[in-house]
Amino acid sequence: MKILYCIPDLGYGGAERQLSYLAAELAVLGHEVHVASRHGGPNLDRMKSAGVVWHCLGGTGNRDPLIFFRLVALMRKLRPGVVQTILTPMDIMGGAAALLTRTRWVLRESSSAPLYTARWRHRVRRALGRLADAIVSNSAGGYNYWRIESSRRPLCVIPNVIPLDEITAADSSHVEGFAFDPAEKVVLYAGRIDAGKNVENLIAALACLADEVPYAALICGDGPRRHHVERMAHELGIAHRIFFTGYVENLWGLMKRADALVSLSRFEGCPNVVLEAMACGCPLVVSDIPAHREILDERSALFADPDEPKEVAAALKATLLHDEAARGRARTARGMTAGRPVETTARLYEKLYLSLRGEACDLSQGVRASDSEAA
Repeated sequence: MKILYCIPDLGYGGAERQLSYLAAELAVLGHEVHVASRHGGPNLDRMKSAGVVWHCLGGTGNRDPLIFFRLVALMRKLRPGVVQTILTPMDIMGGAAALLTRTRWVLRESSSAPLYTARWRHRVRRALGRLADAIVSNSAGGYNYWRIESSRRPLCVIPNVIPLDEITAADSSHVEGFAFDPAEKVVLYAGRIDAGKNVENLIAALACLADEVPYAALICGDGPRRHHVERMAHELGIAHRIFFTGYVENLWGLMKRADALVSLSRFEGCPNVVLEAMACGCPLVVSDIPAHREILDERSALFADPDEPKEVAAALKATLLHDEAARGRARTARGMTAGRPVETTARLYEKLYLSLRGEACDLSQGVRASDSEAA
């Protein structure tokens, strides 16, 4: 089967990494896999080494109309059996191109309803999505966002890939670039620094702990709120304890070394960083939102209101000072990831694509497709 994936770029984001694992595994399984994006990035090599063909779309930005025409030309040239679009710019450009060329189109939902406002591009995406041949979400939140709109079209939940073999092989004995005082507890945040990820309240919570627990906090990632968050750390007098690293290559090693990973997102789809921290055996403090409750419980993590820094600080203090209990929760969380290897997820996507081509007819085994399962 010939598959074409359309994504804005192949940078450091979770959706980009998820695609790199999925596309590479489907190529290994014998499919002809193509990926189209404006430019490459750190996830490109993994796909190329597996035999995935990359098509550079160029353009001056995600809304450059030339991208649409280049996608139309590419679809007419390749004649793929299925096109899958990822993230809003490509759901619009790639989705429209698939509709024009009458190519079977799968829209992948990576988030949930709170992300989508009344902005014009979200309205356009939603209108086009109603015409997709299938919508596949990585979470119940994404499923529920499309449930009313999907009509008779297949609507499925396929959880994100967890690259268990690579995570297991990651070395935590020597984390390059970082030196920690043995007396310090290591707190880790990894992800985009924007309003939705709520890093400000993590900084506020860390300030509450400043006189109670010796710690060093690593903020791994970048984004539009970074300068604001750095300034906030200075104003609260904890800048000497907070290290803004940008994106790092050895994140899994850091997760294995850290005493806690904190995620205070106000909304998520299927949170990659949390899943990977679970697989690394890293104790977790997470916001009490449906996306986290979908994959964790009180036996495997501590939950806190993301808008109450003192509550977050209390959960973080309990995690850092009661190591045995924290590591017990981490072991439980790690066991919950065992059923999500890359091949399992790739097989579920393969089954969906074949069903759209009329080569498989039963989506009920393995792919969650009923309202009751995703409610």
